[in-house]
Parts: sequence; structure tokens; C-alpha cells
Amino acid sequence: MNNLEVEVTKYLKQAFGRDAEFRDGQLDAILAVLNRKRVLVVQRTGWGKSMIYFLSTKILRSKGCGPTIIISPLLALINNQLNPAERLNLLSRTINSNNQDDWDEIINEIYNDNVDILFISPERLANDDFQKKVLNKINKSIGMLVIDEAHCISDWGHDFRPDYRRIVNIVKFLPENVPLLATTATANKRVIEDIKLQLGKDILIQRGSLVRESLIIQVIHLDRKEERLAWLIENINKINGTGIIYCLTRNDCNIVNKWLNQNGISSCAYYSGLKSNKGEERNERLRIENIFMENKIKVIVATTAFSMGIDKPDISFVIHFQKPGNVVSYYQQIGRAGRALDKAYAILLAGSEDDDIAEYFINTAFPTYKEIDGIVKLLESNDGMTKGEIMNQIDISNGRFDNSIKFLSVSGDVYKEKTKYYKSVKPWKPDVEYSKKISSTRKKELKRMNDFINTNECYMKFVASELNDETASDCGKCTNCINQPIFPEKPLRENILKAIKFLKKDYFPINPRKVWPVGIRIEDSNKISDLFRCQEGWALSSYGDAGWGRIVRHNKYVDNYFSDDLVDASVELLKGSIAENEIDWVTSVPSLRRPDLVRSFAKRLAIKLKLPYYDSIIKTKDSKQQKELHNSNMQFKNAWYSLDVSEIKSGNVLLVDDMVDSRWTFTVCGYKLIRRGSGKVYPFALSNTAGAGGDD
Repeated sequence: MNNLEVEVTKYLKQAFGRDAEFRDGQLDAILAVLNRKRVLVVQRTGWGKSMIYFLSTKILRSKGCGPTIIISPLLALINNQLNPAERLNLLSRTINSNNQDDWDEIINEIYNDNVDILFISPERLANDDFQKKVLNKINKSIGMLVIDEAHCISDWGHDFRPDYRRIVNIVKFLPENVPLLATTATANKRVIEDIKLQLGKDILIQRGSLVRESLIIQVIHLDRKEERLAWLIENINKINGTGIIYCLTRNDCNIVNKWLNQNGISSCAYYSGLKSNKGEERNERLRIENIFMENKIKVIVATTAFSMGIDKPDISFVIHFQKPGNVVSYYQQIGRAGRALDKAYAILLAGSEDDDIAEYFINTAFPTYKEIDGIVKLLESNDGMTKGEIMNQIDISNGRFDNSIKFLSVSGDVYKEKTKYYKSVKPWKPDVEYSKKISSTRKKELKRMNDFINTNECYMKFVASELNDETASDCGKCTNCINQPIFPEKPLRENILKAIKFLKKDYFPINPRKVWPVGIRIEDSNKISDLFRCQEGWALSSYGDAGWGRIVRHNKYVDNYFSDDLVDASVELLKGSIAENEIDWVTSVPSLRRPDLVRSFAKRLAIKLKLPYYDSIIKTKDSKQQKELHNSNMQFKNAWYSLDVSEIKSGNVLLVDDMVDSRWTFTVCGYKLIRRGSGKVYPFALSNTAGAGGDD
């Protein structure tokens, strides 16, 4: 054992006890870093990749080197990784949008060389102030650069993030004697080759076995959502400990979470944009993370926002409510379980809607050539434009605009000054074929995910082989290996019926919009006045879901008539609110294409509610369906210029439509009704189609 090995081993045992030993490959990776190499570590989740950069930092700092910079995509979860750093007496700090009050103090600590580790997000690299005040000040004295979740740097990675490409610019100017460490658990050969192109072909690749020996995998085919809900309440309590249920959408997170709580299983929903009752997102997510880490709830029901960076060693199960879009994402997510357990379960519930959701994400993940080219040509012909000005002329959704601008900014084709975007002097050369190849790869990955759920071979071997782990062999534990189910594959009929009843009673709030689209001002304000804003409304169902959602879809497109059963269900939902909110009358959103569809339903609803019905809103001209438009600016203008108010009644009004998605039809109609003299406006829709291409 050479002197460096002795020193590293000494710090390991000081921090973690005399019996502490390195896992296979950890010491080799640390020595490579300390010998100033560039290293890519591809090891399974839970292997201990963070130990490499913490121990390396300890040695480098003891030799007078500067701080370690760690670029990580999920700063909110960094607290879960810091126990080893604290044991090694390393001072770590993070600079992000949630701790702005602490920036000056942290920057002073960096100037005084008191910070051992600085965590930043890749997005922070785009911030000019951060570059000037922090990076440019310490660039020559960085002790080590760490790129966590390095697969994000690759176009071919399952979770590519354009901001990661900014890291390449830092690497270009990094002195050769500064070690670089990149870590990931989810990189196949294609991704590794792409990372090498970004970080240097001489980078040392360290790969270990990706097989998770503690995991027991079972795939269960349950087409209907009500079947999967029933399965959950029958089986979760059979598993000791805590776990994660992954859903593909926020809506499903909320449905599953509510269902579990109603059936005595303690859980919380977790996703990006989750807010507390006070409207705080970060604090609410931290609260949920903490109670889960402390085992105060049985289940966290999450989107992939709760994935990378989680370090809870005693998670005993991961259940997928729908299948992910690719095997690599699946591997990463099941890797949350069983890190310090001899046995943990990975259960995948495959449903009929899974591919539709996955293909939606594939189609929206990368900006299209048409979208990017439209933005570039608009900026080329204008001397700077705000986001609102661009979106007033291009029909692109808010999220896809942000993706397109980020893509163009990272590539250097567009830059921003204050509130305006400008075209750079760089010639615009779109690579259409490259974008097509990426989308094609994503679709092939979805096919491989379908191959996985239908395979007869070992599930773990299939997953590891997909990540090019040549050491993978049959696990001997999964249901394919033992040739029998571990958990029942069919739920009880009584619980399926219970789930259908739950879904029929589960309604969705329609939250009022509070501002007009970006760049739109009415009465010289972008804010919608409280006086002319709709109240919170109700949607009876989620479009196409079990319960009323499927009936709404069939009634609309097959029967061309909303049934009396839907009227009765709506009355049951609304009757208490009608009296509570002193609603006096009913009107509906008109249509020139099918003038009687919603009107007939609304009139029958009004009779059952014992309220008068009036045709107060008129369609002044034919217009596109809202689902054909993609951003708020276009959807707002589509409603604003095609809908008006004729006959008006005083008193609070129930405003009825069949579908709600963007909420602009309700917002515009509500504003115009109140402006003409109605009371408060309460929207009601038969289905919430958010994410499903709805009409409103």
C-alpha cells in the first residue's frame, strides 16, 4: 500500500469506523482522481459514488488545493448526500435560487478559502453574475470539478439537459492538472462515447456491475387504472418499511395519493410545482422529503422529480403505477430501493395508457426544427424581442418555448439582454437529421421497454444488459427466474368496484387564472382584476379515466349527446356548492360545430338544479378549437375575438362547458360576463383534459 492509499484509508476509517472498507472499485477511482486523471465512474445506484468525491476532496484540501465544484441537477436533494462530508469535516455550500439571502455570505466564505465543496446546478453556469463573482475568481484554484449524473450531458442520455452542455466550456479552460470526475449509474455504450466527446477522449472509464442483488422484480399487466388502484391497497401493507410509487403525471400522483390516504395508507404526493397551502413550493417539497426520510409516511407518490439524488438506504419497495418510457429510467428509479436491505421489491404495473403518455413525452422532449427555426427567423428580422412578443407571433407552448430558447442559448445562436432575446452573429445551421435521430432513438427505447415487460428472461439481467453490463447473469429472484408470482396478479373485484366508485366521486378543481398571457394588457394591466376573475370551479372527471371520464369521451365522440347519468352525477357534485355560493342561474359556452351538445346538457343540468338557464354567451365567428393551439397568447386571442356576451342576468352564474384544459375560454367568458353585469362566475366542466389535448 503506497502513501496515498494509506492516507485515503486513514480518512475512511476515521470518518466511518475502524471496520470500514472500500467497496470494489472505490479506492481505484479515488487514486485516479488524486493522480490528476479525468475519470468517468459508471456504477450502480447505491454503490457510493459520492464517497469518491468527498474523500478525494479531503485529500486535495489537505494539500492546499482549492474547493471542489460539484455540478448537480437536483440541488434540493443535496442534503441527503452530505452526511459523509460532515463526517470528514468538510464544509459544503450551495448557491441556488432558493438561498439568495445567503449568497453574499457564501461568496465571502469562498473568497476566504473556507468552503471545501460548492454545489451548483448546471443552470447556474448561465448566470453572468455567478461567473463574474464566483467562477472567474476561483477558476485557477479549483481543486476538482465533479459532474454528477453525467448522463445528462449526452443527447442520447435518458435525461438529457441542455444546460449540461455549458459544462463543456468550463472543461475546455480547466487546467490539465485539475482532476475531473464524472459519475452516473445510467450510461450505456452510446452515452459513454458521447460523454467522451464532451469531456475528452482520454477520460478513464471505470465500470462496475450494475446488477442490484437485493432487488426482486415483478411485472404485472393491469390495463385499467381502477385495477391498479385496487392492487395497491391490497398489497402495499404486505411489504414492511417505506417505499415509492412512481407515476408518469402529476394528475395521477394526486389520484393515487388521495386513494391511498382514503384507504388508511399514509402517503404524500411529490412533483415539480407542488405547492403548500401558502403557495410555497420549495418548503413543501422539503417537508415531504423530511417526513419520508424519517419514516413518518409509508409511501411517497412521485413523478421523476423524486429520483436522482435520493439517498435513503432502507427503501423496501418501488412500485411503478405506469411503465416508464425507457429501460434506463426504470433502472435508475428502482435503484432507489434496497441499498442497505437484503431484500427489496420492484413492482411494475403496466397499463393500457402508458404508451400514449410516453409518446407524448418523447414528442415534447426536444424542440422541433419548425419551432426553433421560427424563433430564429423572427429574431433575425427584429432588433430584440420579449418572450411575450415572440409568443404573440408563434404558436408554441410556454414549456416548448423555454426548451427552444434554452437549446438556442446553449448553442450560442441566441442571447438575452434584460428582458429581450437577440439573434447572435453565429450563422444559423439547424441539424434536422440529428433531431430526427434522437426522436427515433427514444421510440426504439420505448419499444425495448415494451420488450422488457413482455420478456420471459430474467428481468434484472435484461435491464443490466440494456446498460451494456457484460457481467450480468440471471438473478434467481425475479418472478421470471422463479417462474411464479410473488404478489397476486389480479385484484379483488370488490376493490376494483370500490376504485371505480372513488374515481367517479373524485372531481378536479378549476383554478382561476390570475394574469393575462405574457405581453397582453387589458385596462393597462397584465393582472386580471379580482373583480373580473372567475371563482374556483369544478371538473367532474379526468378525461378518458375510469368512472365518468370514459363516459364523457364516449358520449362526446360516439353518442354526440351527454347522458342523463352525467347530468345526475354533476348534480350530485354541485348541489351543495350551488347553495353555498348562492349561484342563481346557468349558462354555457356555445359552439358553432355542435351547437346542441353542451347547451342541451347545461339546460338539463339547470332543470335538475332548479335554476333558470339563459343563452348569455354568443359565438361571434368560427374559430379554431383550443386544443389545436399551443400557447396562452394564441388560446386567449382565439377565445377573446370569437366569444361575446348578449343577454345578461344579475346574480352569480354557473358557466358550463364540456372540457377544460388551458382555462382561457372560461377566463375570457367569465371576464366578459362580469363586465356586462353578472355576479361571480363559477366554471364547471365535465372533464379536465389537461395534457390530453382538450378543447378549452
